[in-house]
Amino acid sequence: MHTRMQIRNRVNFGKITDLNLLPNLIYVQKKSFDWFLQSEVKDPTKRLNQGLEAVFRESFPIESPNNDMVMEYGHYVLGEPKRDPQECKDTDSSYAVPLKAVIRLIIKDTGEIREQVVYMGDLPVMTDHGTFIINGAERVVVSQLHRSPGIFFSYDQVRDTFSARVIPYRGSWLEFEMDNKGILVAKIDRKKKFPATLLVKAMGMGTNEEVLRLFYGSSKMKIAGANPKDLKRLIGRRTIADIINMETGEVMLDAGSKINEDNISILREMKVKEVDVIEFPKGKDNPVLINCLEKDGVNDYEDAVKKFHTIMRPGEPSTIENAEAELKRLFFSHKTFDLGVVGRYKINSKFEFNNPKEFSKADDRVLRKQDIIETVRYLVMLMSEAENYYPDDIDHLGNRRIRSVGELIANQLKLGFSRVERVIKERMTVQEPEQQTPQLLISIKPITAVINEFFGSSQLSQFMDQTNPLAELTHKRRLNALGPGGLSRDRAGFEVRDVHYSHYGRMCPIETPEGPNIGLILSMSSFARVNDYGFIETPYRLVKNGKVQKQVEYLTADKEEYHYMAQSSSAVDEKGEFTSKLISTRHRGDFPFRSPSEIQYMDLAPLQVVSVSTALIPFLEHDDANRALMGSNMQRQAVPLLTEEAPFVGTGMEARAAYDAGVCIVAKKDGVVSKVDATGVWIKEDQSKEIVHYPLIKFKKTNQGTCFNQKPNVSMLHTTTGGKVSKVSKERIEVASPNGEKEIHELHLSDEVQFQAVVKEGQEIGVGAPVAGQIIKGEKYGEFGQILQKGTVLANGPSTDAGYLALGRNVLVAFMPWEGYNFEDAILISERIIKDDVFSSIHIEEFEIQARETKLGQEQITRDIPNLSDKAFRDLDESGVIRVGAEVKPGDILVGMVTPKGETDLTPEYKLLHSIFGEKAKEVRDSSLRMPNGFEGTVIDIKRYSRETGDELAAGVEEMVKVYVARKRKLLVGDKMAGRHGNKGVVARVMAQEDMPYMEDGTPVDIVLNPLGVPSRMNLGQIFETQLGFAAKKLGINFETPVFDGASEGDVHEFCKKAGLPENSKFQLYDGRTGEKFINQVFCGYIYMLKLAHLVDDKIHARSTGPYSLVTQQPLGGKAQFGGQRLGEMEVWALEAYGASHTLQELLTIKSDDMLGRARIYEAIVKGIHSIKPGIPESFNVLVQELRGLALDIIIKDSEGLEVDISDYEDEFSKNKKKIKFETIENV
Repeated sequence: MHTRMQIRNRVNFGKITDLNLLPNLIYVQKKSFDWFLQSEVKDPTKRLNQGLEAVFRESFPIESPNNDMVMEYGHYVLGEPKRDPQECKDTDSSYAVPLKAVIRLIIKDTGEIREQVVYMGDLPVMTDHGTFIINGAERVVVSQLHRSPGIFFSYDQVRDTFSARVIPYRGSWLEFEMDNKGILVAKIDRKKKFPATLLVKAMGMGTNEEVLRLFYGSSKMKIAGANPKDLKRLIGRRTIADIINMETGEVMLDAGSKINEDNISILREMKVKEVDVIEFPKGKDNPVLINCLEKDGVNDYEDAVKKFHTIMRPGEPSTIENAEAELKRLFFSHKTFDLGVVGRYKINSKFEFNNPKEFSKADDRVLRKQDIIETVRYLVMLMSEAENYYPDDIDHLGNRRIRSVGELIANQLKLGFSRVERVIKERMTVQEPEQQTPQLLISIKPITAVINEFFGSSQLSQFMDQTNPLAELTHKRRLNALGPGGLSRDRAGFEVRDVHYSHYGRMCPIETPEGPNIGLILSMSSFARVNDYGFIETPYRLVKNGKVQKQVEYLTADKEEYHYMAQSSSAVDEKGEFTSKLISTRHRGDFPFRSPSEIQYMDLAPLQVVSVSTALIPFLEHDDANRALMGSNMQRQAVPLLTEEAPFVGTGMEARAAYDAGVCIVAKKDGVVSKVDATGVWIKEDQSKEIVHYPLIKFKKTNQGTCFNQKPNVSMLHTTTGGKVSKVSKERIEVASPNGEKEIHELHLSDEVQFQAVVKEGQEIGVGAPVAGQIIKGEKYGEFGQILQKGTVLANGPSTDAGYLALGRNVLVAFMPWEGYNFEDAILISERIIKDDVFSSIHIEEFEIQARETKLGQEQITRDIPNLSDKAFRDLDESGVIRVGAEVKPGDILVGMVTPKGETDLTPEYKLLHSIFGEKAKEVRDSSLRMPNGFEGTVIDIKRYSRETGDELAAGVEEMVKVYVARKRKLLVGDKMAGRHGNKGVVARVMAQEDMPYMEDGTPVDIVLNPLGVPSRMNLGQIFETQLGFAAKKLGINFETPVFDGASEGDVHEFCKKAGLPENSKFQLYDGRTGEKFINQVFCGYIYMLKLAHLVDDKIHARSTGPYSLVTQQPLGGKAQFGGQRLGEMEVWALEAYGASHTLQELLTIKSDDMLGRARIYEAIVKGIHSIKPGIPESFNVLVQELRGLALDIIIKDSEGLEVDISDYEDEFSKNKKKIKFETIENV
């Protein structure tokens, strides 16, 4: 007797794609937080000046205002978290570590040093999955895409001028631009304007001649003895220096003046032999700087600095010291100006090409004089159209960088520390020096406030999308151009949102939301990574002398600019040489053909262009981009199903996506399985021989209310008969059973699944005893987070099947119209899908109640609730909490609770009894937690927390109970479904299985889709998938067809032939109701369908009566408020158009918001009186009050012309003194 596990083989069509080179997909998050915290550094005094360490070093030392003491920083120490991540989720607390710092206070007079370890607050830390847990909720800090600091040159097409901007990381902005008069002006912080040459002169270039020589070349031209031709060439040229009459000392020609014939005559008379003239780039006369020199009106350094100070600080005395200090404060001081490492790197790379001596080694984080001079020079060259000078493209990824978690937290902390500094200085002056210690001087409130604000309410700290593992993974890889310091939705134009050629391999051109955020929220491409400067890099294979090397290099967008890149699909022989003479390459935004010798790099894989989500769409190359966008977005909304099934047709990315999403349990070290059950896996490790327990997470609620459940993926082989082990080898184990039969267990099932014997030859074993455990490999990571060895997946998480991402199910579909039930993308499904729970999913809701201390006494969680029948208590335990396993419906009590009522006015009799018998019976009201409307299910878990048992609860809360209710949801009419190609629709009808169209062998199809949904949408990928899916089903194998490198039409036809299917995948179908043939053959096959998180149960809503708005007396809106419909403006128009005056009056008054009228009509109906007298609607009252708010005196009169006071209307009515007649339809 043989025992063998079922393993589906996989066929991969990829010829180029090598997924082993993929970096860890959430490495961006982890790397950034490690950079910030440096928790790996053993010696805290040897940390690098980055992240948290840099924040401390920038903030300290702090000197007291009178310089008698100074506070210095030593190093920081991180404690251990109080609870593990799961406990934090259960108790609504944050997963954080205490941050302490060693601070010294030095008293300068005595030299005394007071050192203390100061607690600086709790710092949230990242979990292993790249998330944070804040107040029990799992959150993700999304990376921000913002404009990199540096110097940028831009061209304004409307004004036909160039401008330059110096953008620091922190500090004043400096801009240079042309004004209307053709003068180059400098602007500081977009406010103060002055000629650019004034700033240059204030840098130490005092005279006009010095400035001109700085920016232009010069040449000497003869005057004495020159022939007329040479003299003619001199006309129109400009002098670079002042020409002075030596005898009189008079300036004959200013520097920059144009030479004309008169000037030449004067110069010859003065016996000037030669004159120094400006050599403009390309010989074009460009008087921009000369105009500036005329405007600035200063001719030495001192005057220039003073004038600069007068412009910046009008009204203050302009001494040379003040002026120099102001200039330093603006651009040359570390305190007020910081380019950041990135800003300096960008400036160096911009100017290095033209001035390598000055800019190859510079590392100052403030501006240097040379930077400002070089900026003006670059601008002048741009205006002169000189070679190798180009304006910058602001949307180029060389000019946009990523701010990841670590940097974002560091920026927030800098803010907190600057506030702390103010407090410290204040306390230093107020308190007595003898009593001062670091602990007393430092207030940590500002620090905890900024941390809480950032994680709790920043636009970039988001509640994690946890619908399925892909949603989780994509959320961590998201790039957001919005947020503080980024763009705003309303002001972002088309250019910013557009796909740019520099996005290639860095940001996905497909995956972005539809709607107002399109192009502003993006996803990183699959192979992309972020470098130390925050720029996105993508990998390429090196090409040397026309030969493709094994070596892989990561390039940023600006480095890539200068190279020609071959496509990954270019034909290459075994030696790595290109087979064609001309190869299609990519260079900036063009696609020129080049010879192999001109090519420097080659793409790594076709997959590197798109994000993980898009890389999961098979046959993506056959889909229109708009539909592919919908496909990638909808995969993130797929609900994890009860039974997972990997797609028959995948892309090869499924295993890696599931692995990196972190929902599976992966072995850490090599070993052998020693025990498996539903709660955990036990591994005997090879090296330590210890048995390690990996516990599984069972039926936990995710952020989106889907079910997180892990199931074992590894196994042991057990004997079914027992007996004596007769043979043990590497290939098999044989057991001789008592009845003489041989039981054979194969140990090598596939390359991935192998077993190792846990019994010895000759050993006697009982029935069901384990004979072999699966061999396990531990995971190993490289330096950049790339996987060197994938660990064995010990347990599958939600939406994973044997370690592969499995978001939906493979179902048999037919593309044909069916009685109009699949009109407009609607979907017709078979009842089998509901019977077999094909698309059933489990959803978990959490309900919470808190018993608080109130002014009137404490709330009690109890079973003793007044005025309720015994039926209401049938599932409550003795303490008033529902039992696990109870089935609950809307209105059922989950937790019984009573709240003390306020004192009521006692009757004299009660007072008498009270005075005789003492304590009166306390009044309580029922405030139990009940099941809300529209929810039902089974209680699966209860968590109780109480102060008495030592649990930490929020202030004022004595006890807290959480009840988890699970509900199985089958597919219903109205649920939204989709394929992976953007083919979405709503279930329109569930048909009996016997009525569905069936194939010739009697198999009824599961789903009928409308063929008209394909041609106009141009997503033909679904057609290829359907066809190949059928072949996969018949052959019992799974296919992997990587994007842009997958199966061709020929491959699909070949496998259809192997499976005995027609090449066109068209079949004769029969009508299930009549058994008759359909006229034409129908295209059928297996397609992978997803059930999306837009379930009809969450959307459907009905109300008879419910809450009303207090002001307008109209029903509230929306399901959440249990709202209803109102008769709005347009509905009134419709009735007016029909002249339905009685109906209309009724609808607008007594049926609606005429409070008095509706009470009266109720009374009338009860008494059987048939008179309808409407009153004044509340909305009319609101209108009157609003008009009075505009200071308009509104007077209302009744039908007799008597004035009515609308506010007294109710009083008048109730007193019955005077009958008020209202205009009704009858007496008009």
